[in-house]
Amino acid sequence: MMNLNVKPLVMMMALAGSTVAIAQDATQDAAKGATQDTAQGAAQPAIPAAPASKPGQCHALVNVPAKLVSRVEEVIQKEAGEKLEVTPAKYEWVEKKVPISAEEKTIELVPATYKTVEEKIVVEPERKEYEVIPAKYEEVSEQVMVKPAMRVWRKSVEGAASLSGEVMRLIEVPAEYKTITKQRLVAGPQIREVVIPAEFATIEKKVVDTPASTREVVIPAEFKTIRVKQLVSESQEVRTPTKPVMQKISKNEVAQPAQLKWQRVPCDNDLNEANIIAIQKGLKAAGYDVTADGKFGKGSRDALEKFQETKGLAKGAITIETMKALGVDVD
Repeated sequence: MMNLNVKPLVMMMALAGSTVAIAQDATQDAAKGATQDTAQGAAQPAIPAAPASKPGQCHALVNVPAKLVSRVEEVIQKEAGEKLEVTPAKYEWVEKKVPISAEEKTIELVPATYKTVEEKIVVEPERKEYEVIPAKYEEVSEQVMVKPAMRVWRKSVEGAASLSGEVMRLIEVPAEYKTITKQRLVAGPQIREVVIPAEFATIEKKVVDTPASTREVVIPAEFKTIRVKQLVSESQEVRTPTKPVMQKISKNEVAQPAQLKWQRVPCDNDLNEANIIAIQKGLKAAGYDVTADGKFGKGSRDALEKFQETKGLAKGAITIETMKALGVDVD
Protein backbone atom coordinates (compact mmCIF):
# COMPACT_ATOMS: atom_id res chain seq x y z
CA MET A 1 0.00 0.00 0.00
CA MET A 2 1.13 3.61 -0.73
CA ASN A 3 0.85 6.32 1.96
CA LEU A 4 -0.72 9.48 0.41
CA ASN A 5 -0.58 11.55 3.62
CA VAL A 6 -4.24 12.61 3.21
CA LYS A 7 -5.30 14.70 6.23
CA PRO A 8 -9.14 14.31 6.22
CA LEU A 9 -10.54 11.33 7.90
CA VAL A 10 -11.21 8.50 5.50
CA MET A 11 -13.95 6.14 6.57
CA MET A 12 -14.30 2.71 5.08
CA MET A 13 -17.64 1.00 5.44
CA ALA A 14 -16.84 -2.73 5.72
CA LEU A 15 -20.18 -3.86 7.10
CA ALA A 16 -23.55 -2.10 6.95
CA GLY A 17 -24.24 -2.88 10.63
CA SER A 18 -21.10 -1.06 11.78
CA THR A 19 -21.90 2.20 9.97
CA VAL A 20 -23.10 4.12 13.04
CA ALA A 21 -20.16 3.26 15.28
CA ILE A 22 -17.61 4.08 12.64
CA ALA A 23 -19.47 7.35 11.82
CA GLN A 24 -19.31 8.48 15.44
CA ASP A 25 -15.57 7.94 15.57
CA ALA A 26 -15.19 9.65 12.21
CA THR A 27 -17.25 12.62 13.37
CA GLN A 28 -15.01 13.22 16.39
CA ASP A 29 -11.79 12.99 14.37
CA ALA A 30 -13.20 15.21 11.57
CA ALA A 31 -14.11 17.92 14.08
CA LYS A 32 -10.48 18.10 15.15
CA GLY A 33 -9.29 18.45 11.53
CA ALA A 34 -11.92 21.02 10.62
CA THR A 35 -10.84 23.41 13.36
CA GLN A 36 -7.41 23.71 11.74
CA ASP A 37 -8.92 25.50 8.73
CA THR A 38 -11.19 27.74 10.83
CA ALA A 39 -10.02 31.22 11.95
CA GLN A 40 -9.23 31.51 15.64
CA GLY A 41 -12.28 32.63 17.55
CA ALA A 42 -14.71 31.87 14.65
CA ALA A 43 -17.80 29.69 15.07
CA GLN A 44 -17.12 25.96 14.62
CA PRO A 45 -18.84 24.42 11.56
CA ALA A 46 -21.36 21.69 12.16
CA ILE A 47 -20.02 18.19 11.52
CA PRO A 48 -22.40 16.32 9.21
CA ALA A 49 -23.61 12.87 10.01
CA ALA A 50 -21.98 9.87 8.38
CA PRO A 51 -23.33 9.29 4.88
CA ALA A 52 -25.25 6.25 3.71
CA SER A 53 -22.73 4.13 1.90
CA LYS A 54 -22.21 0.75 0.37
CA PRO A 55 -19.90 -1.78 1.91
CA GLY A 56 -16.35 -1.47 0.58
CA GLN A 57 -16.63 2.27 -0.23
CA CYS A 58 -14.52 4.96 1.42
CA HIS A 59 -15.56 8.52 2.29
CA ALA A 60 -13.67 11.56 3.53
CA LEU A 61 -14.79 14.73 5.29
CA VAL A 62 -13.82 17.48 2.83
CA ASN A 63 -14.32 21.22 2.40
CA VAL A 64 -16.97 21.77 -0.24
CA PRO A 65 -16.60 25.37 -1.53
CA ALA A 66 -19.57 27.65 -1.57
CA LYS A 67 -21.73 27.53 -4.66
CA LEU A 68 -22.08 30.88 -6.28
CA VAL A 69 -24.64 32.14 -8.75
CA SER A 70 -23.79 35.04 -10.99
CA ARG A 71 -26.18 37.87 -11.62
CA VAL A 72 -25.79 41.12 -13.49
CA GLU A 73 -26.38 44.28 -11.53
CA GLU A 74 -26.36 47.83 -12.82
CA VAL A 75 -24.47 50.22 -10.58
CA ILE A 76 -23.65 53.88 -10.84
CA GLN A 77 -20.14 54.25 -12.14
CA LYS A 78 -20.28 58.02 -12.23
CA GLU A 79 -22.93 60.09 -10.52
CA ALA A 80 -24.93 62.76 -12.30
CA GLY A 81 -23.24 66.11 -12.33
CA GLU A 82 -22.46 68.83 -14.74
CA LYS A 83 -19.98 69.30 -17.52
CA LEU A 84 -17.96 72.45 -17.32
CA GLU A 85 -16.54 73.81 -20.53
CA VAL A 86 -14.46 76.92 -20.64
CA THR A 87 -14.37 78.93 -23.81
CA PRO A 88 -10.93 80.50 -23.78
CA ALA A 89 -10.52 84.22 -24.16
CA LYS A 90 -9.82 85.49 -27.65
CA TYR A 91 -6.86 87.68 -28.39
CA GLU A 92 -5.48 89.38 -31.46
CA TRP A 93 -2.08 90.76 -32.25
CA VAL A 94 -1.91 94.54 -32.57
CA GLU A 95 0.88 97.02 -32.93
CA LYS A 96 1.27 99.39 -30.02
CA LYS A 97 3.59 102.27 -29.35
CA VAL A 98 5.09 102.11 -25.91
CA PRO A 99 7.26 104.85 -24.39
CA ILE A 100 10.83 103.89 -23.71
CA SER A 101 11.87 107.34 -22.44
CA ALA A 102 9.73 110.19 -21.09
CA GLU A 103 9.72 113.75 -22.39
CA GLU A 104 12.40 115.86 -20.74
CA LYS A 105 13.21 119.53 -20.43
CA THR A 106 16.73 120.81 -20.15
CA ILE A 107 18.49 124.17 -20.07
CA GLU A 108 20.91 124.78 -22.90
CA LEU A 109 23.60 127.45 -22.88
CA VAL A 110 23.61 129.61 -25.98
CA PRO A 111 27.15 130.97 -26.36
CA ALA A 112 27.86 134.57 -27.21
CA THR A 113 28.55 135.54 -30.81
CA TYR A 114 31.32 137.82 -31.86
CA LYS A 115 32.16 140.06 -34.81
CA THR A 116 35.32 141.70 -36.06
CA VAL A 117 35.38 145.50 -36.15
CA GLU A 118 38.04 148.06 -36.97
CA GLU A 119 38.94 150.55 -34.31
CA LYS A 120 41.35 153.44 -34.17
CA ILE A 121 43.36 153.54 -31.04
CA VAL A 122 45.64 156.26 -29.80
CA VAL A 123 49.16 155.13 -30.09
CA GLU A 124 50.55 158.40 -28.79
CA PRO A 125 48.32 161.12 -27.42
CA GLU A 126 48.48 164.73 -28.49
CA ARG A 127 51.15 166.68 -26.65
CA LYS A 128 52.68 170.10 -26.47
CA GLU A 129 56.36 170.77 -26.79
CA TYR A 130 58.21 173.98 -26.33
CA GLU A 131 60.84 175.00 -28.81
CA VAL A 132 63.60 177.44 -27.90
CA ILE A 133 64.36 179.96 -30.65
CA PRO A 134 67.97 180.91 -30.13
CA ALA A 135 69.15 184.47 -30.17
CA LYS A 136 70.05 186.00 -33.53
CA TYR A 137 73.52 187.38 -34.07
CA GLU A 138 75.36 189.07 -36.85
CA GLU A 139 79.02 188.93 -37.53
CA VAL A 140 81.08 192.05 -37.31
CA SER A 141 84.90 192.53 -37.64
CA GLU A 142 86.69 194.26 -34.84
CA GLN A 143 90.34 195.08 -34.09
CA VAL A 144 91.17 193.69 -30.73
CA MET A 145 94.44 194.63 -29.04
CA VAL A 146 95.98 191.44 -28.12
CA LYS A 147 99.13 193.01 -26.73
CA PRO A 148 99.43 196.58 -25.56
CA ALA A 149 102.31 198.85 -26.56
CA MET A 150 105.24 198.63 -24.21
CA ARG A 151 108.83 199.48 -23.79
CA VAL A 152 111.26 196.73 -23.42
CA TRP A 153 115.02 196.57 -23.01
CA ARG A 154 116.70 194.60 -25.62
CA LYS A 155 120.31 193.71 -26.00
CA SER A 156 122.05 195.94 -28.49
CA VAL A 157 124.29 194.27 -30.95
CA GLU A 158 125.17 197.21 -33.10
CA GLY A 159 127.18 199.64 -30.87
CA ALA A 160 130.40 199.15 -29.19
CA ALA A 161 130.24 197.39 -25.99
CA SER A 162 130.85 199.51 -23.06
CA LEU A 163 133.40 198.80 -20.61
CA SER A 164 130.79 197.91 -18.25
CA GLY A 165 129.30 195.07 -20.23
CA GLU A 166 126.35 194.46 -22.51
CA VAL A 167 124.57 197.43 -24.01
CA MET A 168 120.86 197.43 -23.50
CA ARG A 169 118.62 199.63 -25.54
CA LEU A 170 115.12 200.66 -24.55
CA ILE A 171 112.85 199.94 -27.37
CA GLU A 172 109.23 200.97 -27.60
CA VAL A 173 107.18 198.03 -28.80
CA PRO A 174 103.89 199.05 -30.39
CA ALA A 175 100.69 197.48 -29.38
CA GLU A 176 99.55 194.37 -31.25
CA TYR A 177 96.12 194.09 -32.67
CA LYS A 178 94.11 191.15 -34.04
CA THR A 179 91.11 191.33 -36.26
CA ILE A 180 88.40 189.13 -34.91
CA THR A 181 84.95 188.37 -36.10
CA LYS A 182 82.33 188.50 -33.41
CA GLN A 183 78.67 188.05 -33.33
CA ARG A 184 76.56 190.89 -32.31
CA LEU A 185 73.14 190.19 -30.77
CA VAL A 186 70.39 191.12 -33.07
CA ALA A 187 67.46 189.46 -31.19
CA GLY A 188 67.42 187.68 -27.95
CA PRO A 189 66.36 184.00 -27.51
CA GLN A 190 62.61 183.13 -27.47
CA ILE A 191 60.38 180.10 -26.47
CA ARG A 192 57.75 178.88 -28.94
CA GLU A 193 54.90 176.40 -28.11
CA VAL A 194 54.56 173.55 -30.61
CA VAL A 195 51.46 171.22 -30.63
CA ILE A 196 52.30 167.66 -31.70
CA PRO A 197 49.11 165.90 -32.87
CA ALA A 198 48.11 162.50 -31.50
CA GLU A 199 49.13 159.39 -33.39
CA PHE A 200 46.52 156.70 -34.19
CA ALA A 201 46.62 153.11 -35.37
CA THR A 202 43.79 151.09 -36.93
CA ILE A 203 43.34 147.59 -35.40
CA GLU A 204 40.88 144.75 -35.84
CA LYS A 205 39.28 143.27 -32.75
CA LYS A 206 36.48 140.91 -31.84
CA VAL A 207 33.57 142.34 -29.99
CA VAL A 208 30.42 140.68 -28.61
CA ASP A 209 27.69 140.72 -31.19
CA THR A 210 25.08 138.96 -29.03
CA PRO A 211 25.76 138.11 -25.39
CA ALA A 212 25.62 134.53 -24.04
CA SER A 213 22.19 133.34 -22.89
CA THR A 214 20.23 130.22 -21.89
CA ARG A 215 17.20 128.59 -23.44
CA GLU A 216 14.84 125.74 -22.51
CA VAL A 217 15.08 122.73 -24.79
CA VAL A 218 12.34 120.06 -24.86
CA ILE A 219 13.61 116.54 -25.57
CA PRO A 220 10.62 114.61 -26.94
CA ALA A 221 9.64 111.22 -25.56
CA GLU A 222 10.88 108.15 -27.42
CA PHE A 223 8.52 105.38 -28.44
CA LYS A 224 8.95 101.85 -29.75
CA THR A 225 6.40 99.95 -31.77
CA ILE A 226 5.86 96.42 -30.51
CA ARG A 227 3.34 93.67 -31.21
CA VAL A 228 1.12 92.82 -28.24
CA LYS A 229 -1.85 90.55 -27.66
CA GLN A 230 -5.04 92.46 -27.10
CA LEU A 231 -8.10 90.92 -25.46
CA VAL A 232 -11.02 90.64 -27.88
CA SER A 233 -13.46 88.64 -25.75
CA GLU A 234 -13.34 87.32 -22.19
CA SER A 235 -13.28 83.60 -21.42
CA GLN A 236 -16.69 82.08 -20.66
CA GLU A 237 -17.93 79.12 -18.63
CA VAL A 238 -20.58 76.79 -20.03
CA ARG A 239 -22.16 74.35 -17.53
CA THR A 240 -24.16 71.41 -18.96
CA PRO A 241 -25.95 68.87 -16.68
CA THR A 242 -24.74 65.30 -17.21
CA LYS A 243 -26.59 62.02 -16.65
CA PRO A 244 -25.21 59.37 -14.37
CA VAL A 245 -23.01 56.76 -16.01
CA MET A 246 -24.19 53.25 -15.27
CA GLN A 247 -22.12 50.09 -15.40
CA LYS A 248 -23.23 46.53 -15.50
CA ILE A 249 -21.24 44.24 -13.26
CA SER A 250 -21.48 40.57 -12.62
CA LYS A 251 -21.87 39.72 -8.96
CA ASN A 252 -21.47 36.28 -7.50
CA GLU A 253 -23.91 35.50 -4.76
CA VAL A 254 -23.70 32.54 -2.45
CA ALA A 255 -26.37 30.05 -3.41
CA GLN A 256 -25.00 27.46 -0.99
CA PRO A 257 -22.40 28.30 1.67
CA ALA A 258 -19.17 26.39 2.03
CA GLN A 259 -19.56 23.33 4.20
CA LEU A 260 -17.91 20.23 5.49
CA LYS A 261 -19.27 17.23 3.67
CA TRP A 262 -18.62 13.54 3.37
CA GLN A 263 -17.56 12.68 -0.14
CA ARG A 264 -16.51 9.41 -1.65
CA VAL A 265 -12.77 8.94 -2.00
CA PRO A 266 -10.73 6.05 -3.40
CA CYS A 267 -9.71 3.47 -0.89
CA ASP A 268 -6.09 2.49 -0.44
CA ASN A 269 -6.22 -0.31 -2.97
CA ASP A 270 -7.59 2.13 -5.57
CA LEU A 271 -4.72 4.61 -5.09
CA ASN A 272 -2.16 2.44 -6.75
CA GLU A 273 0.77 3.72 -8.75
CA ALA A 274 -1.13 3.48 -12.03
CA ASN A 275 -3.98 5.68 -10.77
CA ILE A 276 -1.54 8.21 -9.27
CA ILE A 277 0.29 8.45 -12.62
CA ALA A 278 -3.09 8.91 -14.30
CA ILE A 279 -3.92 11.74 -11.85
CA GLN A 280 -0.53 13.40 -12.50
CA LYS A 281 -1.02 13.13 -16.26
CA GLY A 282 -4.46 14.69 -15.87
CA LEU A 283 -2.94 17.62 -13.92
CA LYS A 284 -0.18 18.01 -16.53
CA ALA A 285 -2.79 18.06 -19.31
CA ALA A 286 -4.64 20.77 -17.36
CA GLY A 287 -1.50 22.94 -17.53
CA TYR A 288 0.17 22.20 -14.21
CA ASP A 289 3.90 21.57 -13.90
CA VAL A 290 4.01 18.06 -12.42
CA THR A 291 5.99 14.94 -13.19
CA ALA A 292 4.09 11.72 -13.84
CA ASP A 293 6.36 9.51 -11.71
CA GLY A 294 3.76 7.77 -9.50
CA LYS A 295 5.00 9.62 -6.40
CA PHE A 296 2.40 11.97 -4.97
CA GLY A 297 4.71 14.53 -3.38
CA LYS A 298 4.30 18.21 -2.45
CA GLY A 299 4.33 19.43 -6.06
CA SER A 300 1.52 17.08 -7.01
CA ARG A 301 -0.52 17.96 -3.91
CA ASP A 302 -0.18 21.75 -4.57
CA ALA A 303 -1.20 21.28 -8.19
CA LEU A 304 -4.20 19.16 -7.13
CA GLU A 305 -5.41 21.83 -4.68
CA LYS A 306 -5.14 24.56 -7.31
CA PHE A 307 -7.02 22.39 -9.80
CA GLN A 308 -9.81 21.74 -7.26
CA GLU A 309 -10.02 25.45 -6.40
CA THR A 310 -10.18 26.42 -10.06
CA LYS A 311 -12.89 23.90 -10.85
CA GLY A 312 -14.91 24.58 -7.68
CA LEU A 313 -14.35 21.02 -6.37
CA ALA A 314 -14.17 19.92 -2.77
CA LYS A 315 -10.70 20.28 -1.28
CA GLY A 316 -8.91 18.29 1.34
CA ALA A 317 -8.71 14.87 -0.31
CA ILE A 318 -8.47 13.09 -3.62
CA THR A 319 -12.14 12.62 -4.21
CA ILE A 320 -13.76 10.40 -6.80
CA GLU A 321 -15.28 13.64 -8.17
CA THR A 322 -11.80 15.13 -8.63
CA MET A 323 -10.46 11.98 -10.28
CA LYS A 324 -13.33 11.96 -12.73
CA ALA A 325 -12.64 15.66 -13.50
CA LEU A 326 -9.04 14.65 -14.32
CA GLY A 327 -10.22 11.82 -16.53
CA VAL A 328 -9.39 8.98 -14.10
CA ASP A 329 -12.10 6.32 -13.70
CA VAL A 330 -11.89 4.09 -10.64
CA ASP A 331 -15.36 2.47 -10.80
